[in-house]
Amino acid sequence: MSAHGAPAETSHGLWTRLGDVIGVACVLYYAYVAVVGIFNPELDRSLFVFVGVALSLIYHPLRWGPAGRAIDMALVAVAAWATLHFIAESEDFALNVGLPLAPIDVWLGWAMMLISLEAGRRALGASIPLLALAALFYLYRGDLIPAPFSHSGFDTATIASHMYAGTEGMYGGITYILASQMLLFLVFGAFITRSGAADFYSDICMAMVGRRHGGTAKTAVSMSLIVGSVTGSAAANVAITGTVTIPMMMRSGVQPPVAAAIEAAASTGGTVMPPVMGVAAFVMVAITGISYGTIALVSAVPALLYFLSVYSQVHFYAQRRGLGGVTDEKLPGLRPTLRRGWWFFLPIVVVTWLIYADYSLARIGLLATITTIAASWLSGRGRTAMNLSGLWTATVESARGSLSILAVAAPVSIISEAILLPGTGLRLTGAIIDLGGGNLALTLAIVFVIAYVLGMGLSVVPAYLVLATLAAPALVQLGVPLLAAHLLVVWWSNASNITPPVALATYVAASIARTSLWKAGNAAIVKAAALLYLPVLFVYQPPLILNGGWLDCIVAGASATIGVLALSVAIEGYWRGPANLIERLGFGVAGVVLMVAGVDLWLLVGSGLLALLAMPRLLRKSESRVAG
Repeated sequence: MSAHGAPAETSHGLWTRLGDVIGVACVLYYAYVAVVGIFNPELDRSLFVFVGVALSLIYHPLRWGPAGRAIDMALVAVAAWATLHFIAESEDFALNVGLPLAPIDVWLGWAMMLISLEAGRRALGASIPLLALAALFYLYRGDLIPAPFSHSGFDTATIASHMYAGTEGMYGGITYILASQMLLFLVFGAFITRSGAADFYSDICMAMVGRRHGGTAKTAVSMSLIVGSVTGSAAANVAITGTVTIPMMMRSGVQPPVAAAIEAAASTGGTVMPPVMGVAAFVMVAITGISYGTIALVSAVPALLYFLSVYSQVHFYAQRRGLGGVTDEKLPGLRPTLRRGWWFFLPIVVVTWLIYADYSLARIGLLATITTIAASWLSGRGRTAMNLSGLWTATVESARGSLSILAVAAPVSIISEAILLPGTGLRLTGAIIDLGGGNLALTLAIVFVIAYVLGMGLSVVPAYLVLATLAAPALVQLGVPLLAAHLLVVWWSNASNITPPVALATYVAASIARTSLWKAGNAAIVKAAALLYLPVLFVYQPPLILNGGWLDCIVAGASATIGVLALSVAIEGYWRGPANLIERLGFGVAGVVLMVAGVDLWLLVGSGLLALLAMPRLLRKSESRVAG
């Protein structure tokens, strides 16, 4: 051992344990707030940002030995000072809005902003902090930007006033939503994993679909649907389920890039699947004022259609390659699995019931976590029951897993305020409308291109934030309902989970499969194609999101279901035998027509075309008659 090996290791261990203590204290504090309610908004929001800074610097230290550690400690100390100063002076800040700040306020405000960006760089990578830094420069020197987006610029004191000295900027609505609502759902997801619930869900899915054609891949899709619906994070879902499903898929004959793609695509579906959707859906609550219960309710049918798309693609892929199911001796029994763990369905039931009973989201997350702990005792009988050590470990893991939202709060809030403060958002919205010539279809195409490009470089929250600020208002001005416009950009923002180079879900899946990120990403875009085309139906087929009469909703759901299946045939090129190019194009056209058709002539046109294509295959003896 080197002369400095032991001290460095000891120091690192102590530093990490300090981070664990801070993280656990943060979780316990917001659990307490969930019980008693918000009594100090300034404390809640500034504490959330500070914990994000502290944990980012602690868990991702500078690699400069003692000097680097000293710098980290100094940065944490300054961030703590700035946070305490904000809390102490918050009442004066509120009473003196518009008046000049004291020099110490300006200095601490800028220090907190820059430290938050450095913390975000370490925890999240460079793209988001660089965008936030560019946003700050834009505020300061808006006169350098060409018209129509130029402005006269703001001095450093004014920027500090808006970003730091009030419940705007870093401590605005986005931070509020992440702190008061999203954090405890990520804690809930960590407890789902630690309690043994995720293993139970895996066994249930394997028992139900493992024997079917491509059973291991279908297990991956089914398991991601269940686990993803309660974790709300695509990358976390891949980490939880992918370590089991990806090796199983590869052993059964699925190519590594495709195995990674199936898991990434299925896990991304969890971000749009109620009851617990992804972070962007929670931010949507803050921006639109629409209740989370409404958002979750209207998202149910499209989310199920998304999973149907991934599942059917997997089915046709498996048939085309002759991939069978898992042998009986390797499968868990359905009844024995249910008997030993059916209690683990309780957390999902509790979350769903409480959302529609109009409980606060923070309280729902807390009660769901408590229910998960209770289920581990009822189901585990000592085997998976969470003891004190397990509770501590799960809480630490939840704090570390929450770093993605803790560290992102300040940078994305800075970006949001920088767009709104000089009125740039309205001008950019007008530019999008002008570019689309007032045509809704062309404007949608422009928004899609913007969303796709943003998704290649930004993670979900900043991508949604930019789209919600610029693109959604353009759609609303063209007559699209507020809910539909924002739900559309939420879905397109979540494509950043799978589109390289910034594609956390694909990255984690490719790492597990030990394959190329780009190969896995390209395959994942195909498997997750419904994430790109289904949102268009929110605009052109409103009954799909329950905006219409019951007959319209039933017809829209049924025709969209058949349309999704037809498009899956077109994508995979197989159904009861190979399909040539003309047949694939025909299935694709029939699928699109059926999805956009209402109770009108187009429904008959789509049905007729599909019947014309399907009849010969239905009459033909299937080349591989395997259950699936």
